Parts: sequence; C-alpha cells; structure tokens
Amino acid sequence: MTTKPQSTTPLRGVPDLLGRFGIQLWYILLPAYFFFFMVTVYRPFGMETALDMGRGLFYFNTTMLMCIILVALLITRLIFWGIFKYIQRNWLGYIFWCLMEISVVTYFMALYLCLMGGAVTPYFTEVAICMQYSFLILSYPYFGITVICVLISDRIPGKEEEVAKDHIRFTDSNNQVRIVLAAKSILFIRAEDNYVKIHYLDNGKVKDYLLRATMNSIAPLVEPHNLFRCQRSWFVNLSHIVALRKDPDDLITVELDTEGITIPVSRAIYRDLSARL
Repeated sequence: MTTKPQSTTPLRGVPDLLGRFGIQLWYILLPAYFFFFMVTVYRPFGMETALDMGRGLFYFNTTMLMCIILVALLITRLIFWGIFKYIQRNWLGYIFWCLMEISVVTYFMALYLCLMGGAVTPYFTEVAICMQYSFLILSYPYFGITVICVLISDRIPGKEEEVAKDHIRFTDSNNQVRIVLAAKSILFIRAEDNYVKIHYLDNGKVKDYLLRATMNSIAPLVEPHNLFRCQRSWFVNLSHIVALRKDPDDLITVELDTEGITIPVSRAIYRDLSARL
C-alpha cells in the first residue's frame, strides 16, 4: 500500500515549475518586450509626450527603458532562481517578490528619465509617474506567465511523479516535495524540535536529511512502508532491525543492521513491536 501525497494546488504553494531556469528567462524577456510593444504601439498614459521630451527621443528612451527592464529582471530573476530551492514557497511571498522586482524596475526607470530630463522633475515625482508605466504594463506579462505555469504544472511529470511505488516523497510544512527516498533505504527518523531528521543509506553510507515537518504529519507517509513508531520521537524501519533487547533495568532498545545504531523503544510499544518482528 502506498499513501498518496496531497496534490499541490496554487492555494497550497508555488509550483516547482516556477523555479525552473527556463521560466526565469520568460520572466526576463517577456515583460521587457511587452513593455516596448505596448509603449510604441498604444502609447498609454501620455507616454509619447513624456518620453519624447520635446527632442524626438521617444523611440530612444523607450528602447533604453526596455534595456533597463531586461537588466533589472536579469539580476533579480537569477537571484530568485538561485534561492528558490532553499526558501519556503507560498503565494504571499512570491507575490511580494514580483512586486519587489517591479519596484526595482520602477526606481531605475525613474532615475534614467530624471537624468535624461536634466533633473527638471524631482526624482520621487518621476518615481510616482513611472509607477503607472511599470505596474500597469508589466503586471500583464507577470500574471500571464504565472497563470500558464500554474495550469500546466500538474501536467508536466516531475521527478517525484516518476518514482516507483516503493519510494516516499517527503513534503515540508508548505506541502513542497523536499526529498524522495526508497523506503528500504530509510533506517530511522527522529524528531528534532519543529523538524524531523531522516537517516538513510546512500551507497552504503549513512546520511541524514533535516525536514521541516512533524512526526504526526509524516506518519501517513511512512507507516505503510514498514516504518514503526517505536517511541514518540522515533520511527524505525522494521526491515533493518536485527535484535530487540531488554536489559535488567527494563530499558528496551532495537539494534539495526547498520553498525553502531540502536534505537530506544517505549515500554508501551514493546509487545506490539515484538509481535511485528
């Protein structure tokens, strides 16, 4: 029996697809070219007059603003791509990041226009003007890319969907898959404050992975795979147990087939565990 993990939906967390490098290229290129198209074709918000500056600079300034958008988004999106796998992914944080990116673009656009205009318009007044250029225009490609990624994320097979049934997909408190392990490779799992530490074998070596989750939250995932809760803070893989010991002081432990590893067992669980072995 394999426990089916909860499905990832837009309300639960940002899909892994949004962290892929190819998607970052779309976030860099599409907003910049969309801005250039909108400004040169439709010329909204009286931008023709503002960017012309009375000197025939409309196309030059529009091109420079497009380049500013490209460079700013190149930097912010590379940073986002680099930290994506380390951050807790939720929609509030992602929306904040997108708004921060557009704000960075806005401040650089305002700086450029202020310098080109000879600082006739105060900088922060220029920032307020650029807000409508950036937020009202760039929000369309941002929204479009995000919606498309969300719609297709469930249709693109990820590594976690291709694993065999004898593997366990461990998800964190935000329901994001953090590690996929063969059930038979897991030795034991131990609770550590707001985390659980998974000890497993990898090419004969014992490794561990710290996951932000609780013992109760991972129980439905691991119990069908022969992992037994031998104490409140411990799961042990029954297939790795070689001995069950009870000393004169009534201390109960299990010895694993990996040298030097013993796990404590609760007295209340002793009979149940003994029957399972």
